[in-house]
Amino acid sequence: MNASQRVPWRTRKVAVAALALGLTAAATTYVMAQQDVSGTDSGNSTKFNVVGDGDLPTKKPKLGEDRAGLSAEETGYAIHVASTDSSVPSDATDVRGKPGPEFLYADLPDLSEGHTGRTAVVALYDYTHDVTYDQVVDLGAGQVIETKKSGTAQPPTSATEADLAMKLAIESDADLGFKTEFEENMGVPLIDPDQVDYVAGAWVFNKTTSKGQECGKDRCAQLMVSTASGVYLNTFDFVVNLSTQKIVRTQ
Repeated sequence: MNASQRVPWRTRKVAVAALALGLTAAATTYVMAQQDVSGTDSGNSTKFNVVGDGDLPTKKPKLGEDRAGLSAEETGYAIHVASTDSSVPSDATDVRGKPGPEFLYADLPDLSEGHTGRTAVVALYDYTHDVTYDQVVDLGAGQVIETKKSGTAQPPTSATEADLAMKLAIESDADLGFKTEFEENMGVPLIDPDQVDYVAGAWVFNKTTSKGQECGKDRCAQLMVSTASGVYLNTFDFVVNLSTQKIVRTQ
């Protein structure tokens, strides 16, 4: 498994290679989120030229060798097949409430799973029902050959989920200490995600905090935030419930 494809923290960095698919900026983020890396990233979003019609590939692309890394075209095709499979409810929505499940990552199956041929694992999250789907896609046949559904599994967050979590935290009326720390360090209030570097990770209640019991069934994210000068801000007293889009105080 490629460590850069399945990591617990997601930045907003988007791979330029996705442009080869002819996707819009939103679809590009959707396809290539699995290539984000650990650590903080610049608060300034990368700009892309919009080409094509923004649709995911519906026709089988040229396939690589069985265990070669997935190409951008194969990834886009795998997402299309996985997200349109009959196992995913027709009313599934992503983190922003738009039709279709949230794409979390795509990867090669573990060797221990015994799949042959050119296959990919695609992780999706349905915010309508708070359910995770792990779909094994046979890229040659263009179909899902295995589905694992869970109401408690919480895979790594997508770049879109990280962006929304940061936006909700900044715009919240809750008295969150990291915003005060930012103003003390920078001399100006924190009003926009572009003012900071941040990553987000899926957070599940583990009985070490006094609150947040809903996180695990609900989709929650914990933020790690730093100023442009590299000062890390304390964000460990709250998490963002992405299912309800509310702040959860954990201390």
